[in-house]
Amino acid sequence: MDDNSHATDRIVVVGSGFGVWMANRHIASGRWGDVIEVRAIRHDASSSSRVNLVVTLRDGSEVSVNGSVSGYQSFLAAAEELLPGMRNSSEWLPPILIADRSANGTPTETVIFKRKEGRQ
Repeated sequence: MDDNSHATDRIVVVGSGFGVWMANRHIASGRWGDVIEVRAIRHDASSSSRVNLVVTLRDGSEVSVNGSVSGYQSFLAAAEELLPGMRNSSEWLPPILIADRSANGTPTETVIFKRKEGRQ
């Protein structure tokens, strides 16, 4: 885990959605049917394996899924299975890991899922 993570941080995946806990407190949750977009973001070029996900829900809220916490791989596997059209990590992960950050220091980011209008 990175310096901002605690041993109790985790992502819990259930059939209908997911929940995120930090420092033993529930901070966010969402239903798979409410996910409209997922972006993969690498914040620190020196930490080549740390890729976080930002999940945008139908109500406009965003849920951050830390790539270093327990349950991340389960979340990713469930999202790939349950979100129609979600790009497989074998497709988007290698390019984001080798990409350099831009000169102004903005994170490397790519959209890996975007719900099509009218699809539930």
